[in-house]
Amino acid sequence: MGKNTSPLERKFALTPDEQSSWEENGYIVRYDVFTEEENDILRRIADDIVDGKRPFPTEKIQQNALVIDGKVEASGIHAMHKIYHVSCYCPEFLARVRDRRLTDPIVDLIGPNLLSQGNLYIWKAPTIGLGFPWHQDKWYFNWQYKTDMTVGTWTAIDAADVDNGCLYVIPGSHKYGVLDHEDLEGSQQAEFKVARDAKDEDGVPVEVPAGGVVWFNNQLLHKSTHNHSDRFRRCNVAHYMSANAERVLKKQGQNVNPVMWVRGDAYSEKMEPIYRDVLPISESD
Repeated sequence: MGKNTSPLERKFALTPDEQSSWEENGYIVRYDVFTEEENDILRRIADDIVDGKRPFPTEKIQQNALVIDGKVEASGIHAMHKIYHVSCYCPEFLARVRDRRLTDPIVDLIGPNLLSQGNLYIWKAPTIGLGFPWHQDKWYFNWQYKTDMTVGTWTAIDAADVDNGCLYVIPGSHKYGVLDHEDLEGSQQAEFKVARDAKDEDGVPVEVPAGGVVWFNNQLLHKSTHNHSDRFRRCNVAHYMSANAERVLKKQGQNVNPVMWVRGDAYSEKMEPIYRDVLPISESD
């Protein structure tokens, strides 16, 4: 695996212990990666999007399923579930996706030439914020890209713990291969399916203070639980893949997610289009 960057540029590289943990467990955690002030920038922008103070494609803003179904009443950010592809439209989020504190460790895992195929900002509102079931992100990505491995990053905007719906993982499950996923029963966000044969008793909570980051293999089985607390549990999620990835041939009627250049070489002949700068809002209409 080539790593054609200098030691100065790679000051946030994986340690040997982290490399071993990654190989054994499929994830690592670092604390105090981002400051409260840095996270507040993202939080304020996301809140402004919801309040209509910052232009953003409305189809990429999603409310809590309980609010959509009329099961609870809420407004503003308390009614929100997520905004997605946010780094494509907000330069501050794109700068975060490209931040070397996030990407230096990923160079050790999938090489120096990185693209981002997704960025989500997720609210989990007090008392009504919904969790999501056991799943593997690579199950969703397989129909879009040909890759050996992709890497997800999960940054805690607020402290995440068992009470407010933190992540749970099944250590070592990245070695299982991609499991079958099936439809959920009952009310839940429409995009989720559940990984067959994943067992709750195998999961462990990953409690992370605000500013901490979880890096995880996108074949790792993970989930989160509902927010039973009186606190928000917000997070910023970014997914990365090697620029060697190839786009799977699009089927009729299938949406193609935008891909953003992160660092290194883009190999645009294998992945079109690749964006380097934020997209005009009009392009989403």
